[in-house]
Amino acid sequence: MRIGILSDTHGVLPEYFENELKNCDYIIHAGDIGTERCYQQLKALSVPLYMIRGNCDHGRWAAYLPESLAFHIDGLRFYLVHNINDLPYRLEDTDIVITGHTHVYQTYDYRNICYINPGSAGKSRGASGHSMAILEWEASSPASYDPQTVRKNPRPHYKISKRTPAE
Repeated sequence: MRIGILSDTHGVLPEYFENELKNCDYIIHAGDIGTERCYQQLKALSVPLYMIRGNCDHGRWAAYLPESLAFHIDGLRFYLVHNINDLPYRLEDTDIVITGHTHVYQTYDYRNICYINPGSAGKSRGASGHSMAILEWEASSPASYDPQTVRKNPRPHYKISKRTPAE
């Protein structure tokens, strides 16, 4: 399983990242898509897509996007929110939290939850540069996912890698 994770495109989806995303099983965008054109560009990749509205997403195209989203992919439980300060207090049913907003790439584990901020794919701040994340693990068969037992089973071993245009 290969998931492309990005945030803060602000209307710009560099060709390098677009090519990376075409080779993913899923795409997750943590908000601040920026423009309807960029939104349509992501949808046109024809890869299953989870995305939320960030503080800079306005207009009819963004109106239906949720501010946060909880979902499963291959047995992993995700929580997606643009600003980490908007996380709910309790996240015990979550394996991976994905945020954006800061434009700074960061990954860490805290209380058995993996936190990923892919940085900014579109407009960087300072020395942080453009970035996105790729999350990979060996996929299980869909039949192996059982929501009643997923909390008892260890999450799959996964790898997170940073991608920048220079790579």
